[in-house]
Amino acid sequence: MTVLKSSSAFLLCFLFVLTQAALLPPNAHQALIKHELPAELGLYNNSDKVKILTDNNFNHEVLHRNCSILVEFYNSYCGHCKRFAPLYKDLAVILFGWRDILPVSAIDCAAEENNGICRQYEIMGYPTLRYFGPGFTPSPGNYGKTINTLELKDVVISLARFIVAENRTANMTDWPDFQPLPENIQTTNELFEGLNSLCQYVILIYEPENSTLGVEVILHLNRWTDIKVRRVVDLDSAAKYRIDGLQFKIATVSRSGNVVPYSTLENSAESYVDTIKGFLNKQHITEKPYIEPNTSSMSSNLGNSDNDLKNILNEVKRNKHLVYQADLEMAIYYILYNEIPKTSNINGEKLLALQRFLSVLNRYNPLGSNGQKIISKIYAFVMQNQREMSSQEFEKKLKYLTEINHPIFSSNSYVGCIATKPNSRGYTCSLWQLFHYMTVQAANLDKSQDPLEILQAMHGYIKYYFGCTECSEHFQNMAANHKIWNTTTKDEAILWLWTAHNEVNQRLAGDVTEDPNFPKVQFPTTSSCPLCHRESYTKSTETYPDNKWNKMKVLQFLKNIYNPEYISRFGVTDESLLQPILEKLRRKRMIGNVFSDVDMRMGMLLYGFCIVMLMVAFKLFGLKGGYRKKSYGHDILGKV
Repeated sequence: MTVLKSSSAFLLCFLFVLTQAALLPPNAHQALIKHELPAELGLYNNSDKVKILTDNNFNHEVLHRNCSILVEFYNSYCGHCKRFAPLYKDLAVILFGWRDILPVSAIDCAAEENNGICRQYEIMGYPTLRYFGPGFTPSPGNYGKTINTLELKDVVISLARFIVAENRTANMTDWPDFQPLPENIQTTNELFEGLNSLCQYVILIYEPENSTLGVEVILHLNRWTDIKVRRVVDLDSAAKYRIDGLQFKIATVSRSGNVVPYSTLENSAESYVDTIKGFLNKQHITEKPYIEPNTSSMSSNLGNSDNDLKNILNEVKRNKHLVYQADLEMAIYYILYNEIPKTSNINGEKLLALQRFLSVLNRYNPLGSNGQKIISKIYAFVMQNQREMSSQEFEKKLKYLTEINHPIFSSNSYVGCIATKPNSRGYTCSLWQLFHYMTVQAANLDKSQDPLEILQAMHGYIKYYFGCTECSEHFQNMAANHKIWNTTTKDEAILWLWTAHNEVNQRLAGDVTEDPNFPKVQFPTTSSCPLCHRESYTKSTETYPDNKWNKMKVLQFLKNIYNPEYISRFGVTDESLLQPILEKLRRKRMIGNVFSDVDMRMGMLLYGFCIVMLMVAFKLFGLKGGYRKKSYGHDILGKV
């Protein structure tokens, strides 16, 4: 009975430990993310004064219209685009008065559905600003007018000049009259001739030579239908209306012939407009009503769960040095289905770069059997084209292979590269992870004797296909400065890429593109790999000189975390698509996923508690009931 009670106590303790494990957060059980996490919605939203274009509405908003339009082609993961976005929003505010003549819009070329548009319009770098005039129809060599500056003042001047040119050639009945006031107008009646009877005032603006000041003011005030703004470029004509070009540069003329000159605080369109609006307010003349566009249909129904995000963040925070299968797959998906298809024709060095990249991806990709089939076949397809191929041909072949080999990817969201700040991390983070992974695989597997195979493939891919132009230029300069082509062993290739990544982290630390929950530090940190750091130099926020790292330990650390056996499958939604792993390693991974470090310590404490309780139980039961050996033989013999 004592033994039974003790066994029951042990069983209860054991069940208690298991119960506590069962009550751990869902992520500890390798919770499957059934749906994609919040998608990066681009750099603009409905609260901005930027019209959001997509593949669905681009042609409707840009082609065959009776107005012009400004379009920014951007890439939401491009650092330069992220830094320019606040300025572009400011530009949209500045030009909001122009919206009937020139709406300000943007399209995200990082979105897969926009690949065709960005490819058709031959977007070679980001951000790209294009002006499209009234009645625009695309044709070979005519994909809008590129604005070769990102300085807002210069952008406004370029747009004003484009619009004036349209006025001279297009038969636009509702288009403002940008023509300078004729010199032969002598009377007020001539000034108001042909104007709407509701027009109460003509406002004259003196515009110096080589200036677009008058054009800009006309566009800003286009929505005031009770006035007419005209440019005056000749000082003799301006003098008739008491404009001297020095103190007085604006004049209002009423139908009764009353002329009032005005001065401005600054010689800018904004100052001119403020002065004129002050006058209009006194006359109780208002802008025509503005009807906000209905954006309800544009709202994104993401259906995201905060718990999913929280679980992933908890997982990543606990295991900062882990590499995740989901991130490697997301990088491959974006490269194949987005980056390559939206490029222009693939030939020459560009074709060679693609062949080299697909070659190493074919050798070292982390996908399951279906994914490996697609990589192998798309690589063979590209190798058949020795001179030139179009990105449409590549995309068509890839879609066909996908249809006959799906499902391919075991995850549809980032894990280790998840972002808590919109348009940060994500693809760029996963791309680094993928190339680190491939450098380690190349060193561990005897599939090629070329120590440069991964670095050369990476260099070509970033040069010709990576969507962030500024990032690509930085990488090419860094490759030259750090003598990438002097790498002589595969281990050196691993360390070269590690050094390059840390240099990029140092350059972007504190940048507007940085996610505050994932600051860019020198990796590995002391908490991830203490032996990788020399004792005299442990500040992770500074650039380490070479002699402050224990590079042999760094190399060992990188080979460990990028070893396929230790790639975490947390967040994978269909593990059956992946390569099988040894049962022993599977059990080891399951234990690692179910119990975090904290959970394991708690389990050990509970186990110790159970042992103590068992000892107490044995002692108590032993003292209370005593222990006597019963002699059965005596009774039997006594009966004989």
